[in-house]
Amino acid sequence: MTNVTDFKPWPKIPRFNREYVITEKLDGTNAQIAIKKLLADDDPQRFLHQPGFSVTAKEDGLYVLRAGSRRRWIAPNTDKLDGVQHTDNFGFAGWVASNANTLANLGEGTHYGEWYGRGIQRGYGMDGRKFALFNTTRFGSPHGSLPLDAPAELTVVPELARTRGHVLNETIRDCMRLLRVLGSVAESGASAEGIVIHSIEARQSYKVLLENDDLPKGMAA
Repeated sequence: MTNVTDFKPWPKIPRFNREYVITEKLDGTNAQIAIKKLLADDDPQRFLHQPGFSVTAKEDGLYVLRAGSRRRWIAPNTDKLDGVQHTDNFGFAGWVASNANTLANLGEGTHYGEWYGRGIQRGYGMDGRKFALFNTTRFGSPHGSLPLDAPAELTVVPELARTRGHVLNETIRDCMRLLRVLGSVAESGASAEGIVIHSIEARQSYKVLLENDDLPKGMAA
């Protein structure tokens, strides 16, 4: 319905010829860790006994952590949310709770990534599972790095290229060719699923799959 009361401006259009980051798309389940440093007047007690929350002490104060899937907050399988047994998203919430003290070193904010490995999607032939952060600019070498005491399961999605709009198509083809020939960069010896192209200026991501990219999700054989 058209609104003639509240003015809605046309959004600013990002420039196409800006920087893009291309990473390997991992075939797992989308997950996130929300981290907040408590203020001096915050009461940590209100988080201590709530399902899904972890409170940990660092040298500079107290931090609260919470795990989520792509669609909702989650909690370890031993906990309940709203009185109902809640999904743990393949053990991700339990892993966050068990590693809250070191994960807090990622810093405040919401950290998105892919929880992948044994029993999740293609599995990559792994015995365990890993959480690969999407933000290669902040955490991926050579631009940044993970905290020194990060859990062994914490990693970063492989960055395949940084490019600009005028050569974007050529770079995409090169990255896809690389994955077809070498397989997964994240897990050597396994097949790769595809790539993710992230526009720095537009803050928008796009995916390209090695197989059945033209088919809607769920329709591939």
